[in-house]
Amino acid sequence: MDDNTPDIDLTRRTEPLSLSDISRAFGLSRSAPQKWHKPPVQAAMGGKTPDHKPALHAVAEAIGAGLGPEVLEHPRPRYPVSVVMALGKALGYLDEHGHPVNKTQGKGRWLPTSPTIDPATQKKRYYVNHLATARGTTPGSIEMSLSRGSFTEPDGTDEMGRIFWWTPTPGDTVADQISNEAALVAKEARQLSELAEQLADAATGSSKLTDHAAAAAQTATAVLARASRLDGLRRTADAAGPTTPEK
Repeated sequence: MDDNTPDIDLTRRTEPLSLSDISRAFGLSRSAPQKWHKPPVQAAMGGKTPDHKPALHAVAEAIGAGLGPEVLEHPRPRYPVSVVMALGKALGYLDEHGHPVNKTQGKGRWLPTSPTIDPATQKKRYYVNHLATARGTTPGSIEMSLSRGSFTEPDGTDEMGRIFWWTPTPGDTVADQISNEAALVAKEARQLSELAEQLADAATGSSKLTDHAAAAAQTATAVLARASRLDGLRRTADAAGPTTPEK
């Protein structure tokens, strides 16, 4: 069996789990559960521990599971199955039914393949990669928009400090779609106008005429397609009437 293959079924487990058991249940090295139990002291923070609670403690508090001294102060703590199960769902190592999920490691911080489950509310939490899939773009594109302040702010951060939203399409109401489409139409219209000017200038020297004409035609096609989508969204909005974004 692969060292990273989970070999503890939490859906059948009744005994409390040690840190080693938790690593086996999630298919991880033992260092991860150790950090979730008691993060190491950071030299960069002057020898202080992080301000936020360790993930296992935060999840236990969220689900109302009290942790006594036998867990918090014992050199070999053992956590209730309910806490470990909630943690696995919260971090993305377990699906909503408590079964292991495939993990993918991308650039930077690891992102869960499926939405995670908030331990306090049981609501699904969506991450940058889920939003990118829903919008047909890349996580990097969304992160760039976030850094520029042109994307809907996240709803919170999870137990690992990763940002999340409660929906895979935040701010994606009909009105928002119309606004976004209108902005793109205006941008492409300006590009078409500039190309038209270049085409007129090139007409005197014919060497660049063909290239400019092709570029103008391509942009014109894009503008027309965008305008068609915008018109469709407007008709949808007219039929639906006023809408209020879901809270």
